[in-house]
This record gives sequence, structure tokens and C-alpha cells, in this order.
Amino acid sequence: MTTARFFTTGSRIDAVEVTGHAGYAEEGEDIVCAAVSANLDLTSCLLADVLGLDIKTEVDDEQARIRIELPKKLDEADEMQAQNALDALMLYFVNLKARYQDFIEVMEV
Repeated sequence: MTTARFFTTGSRIDAVEVTGHAGYAEEGEDIVCAAVSANLDLTSCLLADVLGLDIKTEVDDEQARIRIELPKKLDEADEMQAQNALDALMLYFVNLKARYQDFIEVMEV
């Protein structure tokens, strides 16, 4: 099972960490893993390349773990855009869980 954890301080999402393999299908055929990976990549590109934020990204292929962390302090406009991006990612994962509940878990911690 894939677990997506959104780390929050108050209403701010500080980071997202995704661990594990969905197990929906064989490697290379798993649409749940593909959906999760593609949306994490898109969010990372949006935050780093489009918005120009100095995010911290950690990838551990051996442990099947990806973490994206926002800087502690952002100006108001960047903060709003970053939160919109992470809110959209969380909503996407929640919707994915509704369709594939045995393969993905979403938590706010």
C-alpha cells in the first residue's frame, strides 16, 4: 500500500511524504503507482521550476519514499501558490483513495 502523509502546522502544509508501493498490479503496470508518481513529479516541477521555490526533495528508491518540503518562510504570494499546489495534490490523492481504497492511504499529520 502507498501512504501519503501531509505534514501540517496549523492550516499550512509544510511537507508531503509518500512511501510504499500500491500493489495494484505488477511493477510497470501499476496505474495507482503511476498516478501517484506523476502527480508528485508535477507538484515538484510546479513548486521548484514554475514558482522558483527552494523546496527540499528527498528520494529514496530503496525505501520507496519521496518527500517534498517547503521552505519555512515564504512571501505571501509564494505561500498562497505553494499551498494551492499542495492542497490540490492532497485532494487528488483523496479522490484516488476513493477509487482505489485498498491501495492508497492519505493522512494529515
